[in-house]
Amino acid sequence: MEPVKKAIVFAGGGSKGAYQLGAWKALEELGEHFDVATGTSIGSINAAFYVQKDLDAAEKMWNEITAGDIMANGISFDVSFEGIISQKDNIIPFLKNYLNTKSVDNTPFLDMARRYFSAEKFFGSEIDYALMTVNFKGFGPNDLIPVEITKAFMDKDRENAWKWIAASAACYPVFPTMEIDGEQYIDGGFYDNIPIASAIKLGARKIVAIDLNTENNHEGYLRHPSVTYIKPSKELGNFMNFERNVLDRSIRLGYNDTMKAYGRYLGIKYTFLTDDTGNRYAEEVSSCFNEILSRMEAEFDFSHKVRYARVNKLEGCTAILGEYCKKYRPTEKDIFVAGLELLMRSMEYDDEKEYNISELLYSLKTECDRIYPLLEFGPDSAFPKTREFIKEHTKKHRLPEMKKHDEDRTMLILTSVIRALQKASLR
Repeated sequence: MEPVKKAIVFAGGGSKGAYQLGAWKALEELGEHFDVATGTSIGSINAAFYVQKDLDAAEKMWNEITAGDIMANGISFDVSFEGIISQKDNIIPFLKNYLNTKSVDNTPFLDMARRYFSAEKFFGSEIDYALMTVNFKGFGPNDLIPVEITKAFMDKDRENAWKWIAASAACYPVFPTMEIDGEQYIDGGFYDNIPIASAIKLGARKIVAIDLNTENNHEGYLRHPSVTYIKPSKELGNFMNFERNVLDRSIRLGYNDTMKAYGRYLGIKYTFLTDDTGNRYAEEVSSCFNEILSRMEAEFDFSHKVRYARVNKLEGCTAILGEYCKKYRPTEKDIFVAGLELLMRSMEYDDEKEYNISELLYSLKTECDRIYPLLEFGPDSAFPKTREFIKEHTKKHRLPEMKKHDEDRTMLILTSVIRALQKASLR
């Protein structure tokens, strides 16, 4: 029986592509290796690095890249006023060139693409490759023609093979079109920003797709049994922001989200590092939480909300938590982690930090045990105590999650997390 061919697919997204470096590093640590790499736009560049087996070169590029490596007089498109002012020396020449040509001077990007592409490594590798670009004929309804370029096709002209990668990343109209053999090409994202289909056509049967948007580019593949779909748990920012702190955050987030996707870390918008103790704690509290939440919701009097609708028409607690964790059939642990994060968000915990789950749960339990024995109270008494507890840990003295969902169900969730922590032994 032939071994199953595996593919890694890199989405397009400009500077957000730094996220894919973090994901790649995590996959290396997890022992994942792929027979096919496909990509669009910046994803075609990261995929080419993967084919070249050149993680070091990819790290060098993402650790050193600036806006000046992408465009002459380059500026990062930071939406903050401070970000604009910090680049004032480049803004005027950048705008002058843009007004004259209606696009940026991307010569530095082309030089970089040529410099990092190694024909020897690329064509000497056994890893297959494909990218997506679009043949630009004009502005008519049939003038954007998708073009899939494979490694075998690129092999016909190795000297100019890098141009196809540049064509895939020609983000028109910001960038000018890329001319190859008298034809004009633009960014492949105009057709398929995450070419999973290209990987399948190259024979892949197991696929890891790394998106760069919090919303899915390909809903059709999100629940595909052969696709592991990794996407940012938080927004990565503007696709042309090359500020160092933004890129470093994206790399870190890509690493952590991939570890979560493979079950090595826990968390949705937060990151929880796990060990044997942490996993045991999480299992214990998850079981307590689901039991307590189900009972509290079943016993809660919702009659004041159902004068004109049946109770089963109301949004359920598990529906709220399932929506938060973006899972159609969440596990007990998924539901608890979602509830835990809602509590942490209400208490204004920093979601950019990494937390050891065993230390966090023990610390929260210690804090919860300081308040009244909440397990003794019904909802009428418990809810005020929950509000009091949360407000002790906030600066603004408000519960931001209350605005998003039914307040009673939100309070049931937060109270159930606190009760579960109190009930768990955590020894």
